[in-house]
Formats: sequence, structure tokens, C-alpha cells
Amino acid sequence: MSPSATDTCGVRAGSTIKVEWHHSGDSGDVISASHKGPCLVYMAPLESNGSGNVWFKIFEDGYNSSTKKWCVDKLIANDGKLDVTIPHSIKPGGYLLRTEILALHNARELHGMQAYPNCAQLYVSGNGNTVPSGVPIPGAYKDDDPGILVNIYKNLDKYPIPGPPVYRDN
Repeated sequence: MSPSATDTCGVRAGSTIKVEWHHSGDSGDVISASHKGPCLVYMAPLESNGSGNVWFKIFEDGYNSSTKKWCVDKLIANDGKLDVTIPHSIKPGGYLLRTEILALHNARELHGMQAYPNCAQLYVSGNGNTVPSGVPIPGAYKDDDPGILVNIYKNLDKYPIPGPPVYRDN
């Protein structure tokens, strides 16, 4: 994490934000369609600088076995845009927001998964009082986790999204 970021996006707890992925700045160039995989979004208190067990997951979307579509397919169809809701119960303050795509096209081999992360700074307003416990990043995934070491081309009936469960408001 770089402490040099100066822009902060203000959001209200419970609101929906739009995150975007783009390969080269062109809204039509999101990511290669071959890079199938899930989308994950985490938050961490800003004062942590992202260090330690501070990252809590607020969103995940993986594979739909009925439609045979991945989150990446949805992103491409939606010009790289994804709606994510900030939990209502989050305590006001500064946070890091980490969005990531896990590309699984080579994940049938150890160390074949490719992570595409991006971070932003948020200031969350509202009346919440919770800062959920979290996991370290790096460290939230193991190289041999079923959602990290996986052959997506062979009999994929379901996909176990890696990492902790999504934090849910009480």
C-alpha cells in the first residue's frame, strides 16, 4: 500500500458504489475474455495501511453453473462496471477499498492463478459502529486452495470462492 494517495471518495454506509476495471483506459477493453474468474472486494481501516488481519470481504461473485458465466463475463458485458454495496453497519471513517479479479485460465497449475487488484481510499459516513475482523493480504489465500488451484475447463459444477466469507450486516 502506498501512503501517498491523496484522493478520497466519500460514501455513505449502506450505499451502492460502482467500481470499474479497464485494461488500458478504454471502457470497451476490460480484461481478456479468456481470463475467467471471480471478482472480490475487500475493505480495511485506512490507519492500518492494509497491514495485518484487517481486510474484510464485502462482495464476491464467482461462477454460475446454470449460465456457465463468471464474474469476468458479467464485467465484460457491463463495460467493466460492477455495483458493490458498502455495509450499513460499518463505522464511519477512512478505509482502503481493494477490488480484485482472480484470473483462473492457468490455475490448473500451481501458481497459475493471476490476481488483478486495485485499491482506492474511501471515507465512510453513517451511523454504524462495526469494524469487522479481517484477514491479511497477502495471506488470505493459499496456493493450493480449491478456488486458487483449479481446472476451470474440466467438469466444473461449482466453484469455491477463496478467502473469508463476505461480511454481512447484522
